[in-house]
Amino acid sequence: MTQATILVTGEAIGDFIPRDGEGRHYEAVLGGSGFNAALALARFGASVAYAGALSTDALGRRFRTALATEGIDAGLVHDSARPSAIAVVAPLGPGGVPEFGLYLDGTAHAEPEGTPRSCPPGVIHLHATSFGATVGPSGAATLALIESAKAQGASISYDVNIRAAVLPERAVATALIEQRIALADIVKVSLDDLAWLHPDWSAEKVVAHWRGLGASGLGAACVLVTRGGQGASCHSAEGLIESAAPSVDVVDTVGAGDTFIGGVLAVLATRGLLGQNLASATRGDLQAALAFACDVAADSCTRPGCDPPRRKAT
Repeated sequence: MTQATILVTGEAIGDFIPRDGEGRHYEAVLGGSGFNAALALARFGASVAYAGALSTDALGRRFRTALATEGIDAGLVHDSARPSAIAVVAPLGPGGVPEFGLYLDGTAHAEPEGTPRSCPPGVIHLHATSFGATVGPSGAATLALIESAKAQGASISYDVNIRAAVLPERAVATALIEQRIALADIVKVSLDDLAWLHPDWSAEKVVAHWRGLGASGLGAACVLVTRGGQGASCHSAEGLIESAAPSVDVVDTVGAGDTFIGGVLAVLATRGLLGQNLASATRGDLQAALAFACDVAADSCTRPGCDPPRRKAT
């Protein structure tokens, strides 16, 4: 059981980050889109819980220590005797854009009972993210969790976060992803994600399809599009809102998207605009959330791995 108001579910993975340009020296840091988003929310002052399977191995114990240190509720964490999942990050190219080699088979990530299927009372917002919320046992459980959260009046956010190497073929993956988008209030997606999902469509056409109502669309209230160094845009009933990204010296972009969505949700939470109050968010509220999110995501890029700044949302 959790006492937090925001529940995050998605993968927790040990990221092996190169510490030199040739990939001869690596450091294991805590990562995975679900863990990263929960970490960001906690550092921005939100009341947050993480739900998912964690190994009882050394890396899993590091995750548990981090959850406790950051004040993240671990009441819905499932203990797994399987080893921790890992990702090996290739030496970074221009702009610090990472490539991941994911190793998931037989790990805690594949634990059938790792993700709860029902939402605890008191949770006003559920954030589901990446392939951990989309495919495999955790994906199926997350779909049930989303439906449970919606039934009790919680708002839902979903981060597409494409990792093609662990997804089924494009048509199947797109159907699974859009099944979840149809249940979400807030959708976060990158330009690269959009291009992979619908390579023959413009970004504007995909966003319109996701936001549209009835047979022609999926009905998401708000679609957030991240554009790397160009900032981000918010597409909602308040019209198009854009925010620039601060200019920083990029070390790597690992976890920048997770920090971004954590920033958006933290601002909305601080203003009492999650759950059934989300429809009351004004253009000014969304502009503030977008600007804060771009700022903290850029800040995280100045350090290796996902390392959101400690900054209260307003």
